[in-house]
Amino acid sequence: MSDIPMDSTSNPTGATTGGVSQLPINLFTRSSSDAIPQSTYFIPSSWRRYQLSELINKVLQNNAEKGKKPVPFEFLINGEVLRGSLENWVKRNRGNDEETTIDVEYVRSTLPPQEVGRVEVEDWVSGLSLSRNGYILLSSYLSHLQILPLSSASTSSALYTLPLPTSLGATCCTWISPSSQDKDILLAAGGVDRLTHVYTIPSLSPDNTTAPRELYTLHGHTGPVSSVFASSSGQELISGSWDGNINFYVLPSTEPEEHQIPSEPLSYLPGQNNKKRRKLEKENPREPIEGLLDNDSTGVGGWRRIPDNVFSAHKDKVGGLVWDKFDNNKFWSASWDGSVRGWDLTMGVNDVTRQGPFDKSALCIDQFAANGTLATGNMDRTICLWDTRQSSSLISLTLPTTSPVPSLKTHPTSSFTLASATYSGIIQIWDIRSPKHSLFSVSNANRKKEDARKVTKNGKVLGERLLAVDWNGEVLVAGGEDGEVGIWNATGA
Repeated sequence: MSDIPMDSTSNPTGATTGGVSQLPINLFTRSSSDAIPQSTYFIPSSWRRYQLSELINKVLQNNAEKGKKPVPFEFLINGEVLRGSLENWVKRNRGNDEETTIDVEYVRSTLPPQEVGRVEVEDWVSGLSLSRNGYILLSSYLSHLQILPLSSASTSSALYTLPLPTSLGATCCTWISPSSQDKDILLAAGGVDRLTHVYTIPSLSPDNTTAPRELYTLHGHTGPVSSVFASSSGQELISGSWDGNINFYVLPSTEPEEHQIPSEPLSYLPGQNNKKRRKLEKENPREPIEGLLDNDSTGVGGWRRIPDNVFSAHKDKVGGLVWDKFDNNKFWSASWDGSVRGWDLTMGVNDVTRQGPFDKSALCIDQFAANGTLATGNMDRTICLWDTRQSSSLISLTLPTTSPVPSLKTHPTSSFTLASATYSGIIQIWDIRSPKHSLFSVSNANRKKEDARKVTKNGKVLGERLLAVDWNGEVLVAGGEDGEVGIWNATGA
């Protein structure tokens, strides 16, 4: 056994030094690079995270003499982050039992997010993506997509502004082409107009002079598009909608020379082509359908295409989609009906169903790349984790928030951290090993009131609800009804 401070004298369990009791602590980590010799250390009960972190760095010789910088650590006991002294933890959880050894896991700290900038947008921000290093892709209810360089992020410095051919607004966005592709790059936006608009841009070079254009207009939904997601190859795209369906599209390898459906905007809706319906339409003309008629159109779309497959099983709106990070032939969906479903593209079927409470409407979904666990943000002010590897498992863990969660993003390499955005305007970073409280919270309410816009230049009233968040492990972005994109440096492990 080792005493701390580390000397040759061994104190008996529960002994005191200078009036401070010594607790037997077993320190361990799952990181081989941060591991210290396995032993039971006698540590002053008054110690907190800072002193424990100093101890680990001392044993690892993380100091200037060795050319290493000290590393801040967090400490977990029974899966909960230590937030006070060891003595307080013993009193709260062990009834002053100072003799039983305490197992303490240590992990590298997630540092507090540091705001580095804000970008004003002339409408609500509906979607964000950091999938390409160095760039922000955003969609807004101003009915456009914008690509901003992170190095000088502002709408005035946008590399591209891509208007949708509708005045109804964009609801979500995604990069389609893989990050390795640097020419003829595809990206997409879903719209309130029930369409998915696919654009092609020649490159991300600021010296490019070739204009971008809408290449495909993907039809098939009868409700606003809520989520779009591309496969890792960039050859397939899925879209979820308020109509409860998920459309699957295989994008052509070469540009087509004809449309798959006619231009009449109602022709692709179910049941529009039968003779009986056309006869009834002549006798009783239908009411205008918002988003499908010419008066909502503001431009010309791309090649009109229909789905290669339509997946129907959800009993309510589709909230979010994510492609499986281990199997390219599988994707996952979350719905307002409280369920999470897995879909097999090879067989074209719903092969996994996890039905949660029907009042737990899921607004978004993502997957941990390290272990495959799914996370959903819900209307009932919770974040739920779903372990789909167990056939009997439903919700394996619930994180409490103070407001509905319309968007979340898991850390790209960690199995434990995720970021969420809420309708109350708060961004939170979570470590699921300490589920009772978020590690950090950033609120728009903390900003000076006089600095906040009330309306945009075009008269759109601004609010506090966040609608989108993305996190690449180093940079975090979030935006919503405040008409801004906030940018933070945020690391996680």
